[in-house]
Amino acid sequence: MGHGKETPRQKMIGMMYLVLTALLALNVSKDVLDAFVIVDHGLHETTKNFFSKNKGIYGKIDLEFTNNPEKAGAWKERSDEVKNMSQEIIDFIQNCKLDIVRQDSDEAIKDGEVIWENVKARDNQEWGGEIMVTNGKGKELKGMIEEYRETMIEMIDNSEGDYSLLISSIEGNLETADHQSEKKGEADEPWEKHNFEHLPLAAVITILSELQSDIRNVESDMATYLLNQVGAKDFKVNVIDPVILPTSSDYVFVGQEYRAEVFLAGYDSTNIPEIILNDGTVLDVEEGKGIYTATSLDVGEKTWGGTLRLNNDGQIIQRDFTATYSVNPTNAAVSAERMNVFFRGVDNPVKIVASGVPESTVYAEISEGDIEEVSNGNYIVRPGPREKETVISVFANVDGNVRNMGSAPFRVEDIPDPIATVEGLDDKAEGVLSVADLARLRTVEAKAKDFFFEVNFTVESFEISWRARGGLDQRKESENEAFTAEQFDVFTQQLRPGQQLLIRNIKASGPAGKIRELNPIIITII
Repeated sequence: MGHGKETPRQKMIGMMYLVLTALLALNVSKDVLDAFVIVDHGLHETTKNFFSKNKGIYGKIDLEFTNNPEKAGAWKERSDEVKNMSQEIIDFIQNCKLDIVRQDSDEAIKDGEVIWENVKARDNQEWGGEIMVTNGKGKELKGMIEEYRETMIEMIDNSEGDYSLLISSIEGNLETADHQSEKKGEADEPWEKHNFEHLPLAAVITILSELQSDIRNVESDMATYLLNQVGAKDFKVNVIDPVILPTSSDYVFVGQEYRAEVFLAGYDSTNIPEIILNDGTVLDVEEGKGIYTATSLDVGEKTWGGTLRLNNDGQIIQRDFTATYSVNPTNAAVSAERMNVFFRGVDNPVKIVASGVPESTVYAEISEGDIEEVSNGNYIVRPGPREKETVISVFANVDGNVRNMGSAPFRVEDIPDPIATVEGLDDKAEGVLSVADLARLRTVEAKAKDFFFEVNFTVESFEISWRARGGLDQRKESENEAFTAEQFDVFTQQLRPGQQLLIRNIKASGPAGKIRELNPIIITII
């Protein structure tokens, strides 16, 4: 059996056990059996000592839990599991011992303990094997020990320290591997057969007592480990400074709440500090953090502070602190990217910037018309058909509250009338063309000259006018933008150099759908 951390007395008992086991192969005398009884008594006392030690450790864990259930709760649960599992195996082993001894006589048992003075057949080599091997108690015990071993190891968080020695001790004390055969080709001997079969009763009981001692040893190591974990992360530092952390921003606007948290770096949320401001106000504390709020109706830099006190295991730690934040007027910049006027019928680009708040919290509204955000801070405005002015208002959603960041008015106007022209006049309304030039014309054009936006106009109708022979004015109409066949006949058959051609009553429609009457076009024939 493995022993982990052994006292000199335990080492002596283990050595005796090994010597006596070897003697069994030669002769099982009364003296040898009596020696087993002596070893068993020693193991029994060792187990009792471990039990008393463990009881004291559990008491300390219980006290930690009473003083601070939140901090010690998880470790208290684990210690209870260790105690219950350990006792379960101890009780199972004890019942196995009693079942074996009961085969000898009922007088050999009193108050759940073996009374060696009344055990007559200490050399019986059948009863131990019958109970532990034939009846399956040994195999069941092996399974319990393996489960116990794995559970204990899983409780050890080796990432927070080097507990490899503790793990090795547990594995050594609770070894359940089958006995390796010394002869080649022979199967290994099961753990339960190797420990309990064909051994005298005194030896089997001693082995079971040794197992109980090993369980109590492991229990002691685990209880000590868990107790140490309760205080492993206690607040124990030699430099402590308070921390002030604004939960939103230290740049706020008039009427907007400033909010900050005050706490110790490396604070213990289960040890509540007392935070008193310079004006005597005691802050509410949430999860170890004092919550400070203030609302100012005037602009400027604001200073605040106080004192933080903490009871650390009876020692009062006190630190003063101070902090500042700025209160600023609300403002927003709204600028049309082309000019300070919106035109009907086109997309008017607008840039909106609000200082002191994230772009994602900003949005805009318009008094007349539509406004649409196309990217962060970039908007498109489409004014309505009738109003002369519209107002854009900018808002920001700050900490769940809507803040008016400012507004800006804009004039609303129609798109200026385009210039009516024809090919060959260089986008002008007057010029000279030959008869041949007139014959090549196709349409009357309406062009938005020198305008900020690219706008398309469509000529809906027009007429030509000229003075025929005899001094009479003649007219020919077109119901769209194209010259008609009759008008081309006039160009080629009736017009001569020196005459004037007048294109008038030109009507065109633009983006807003409004019909406009454009300038006449005066052409002198050359």
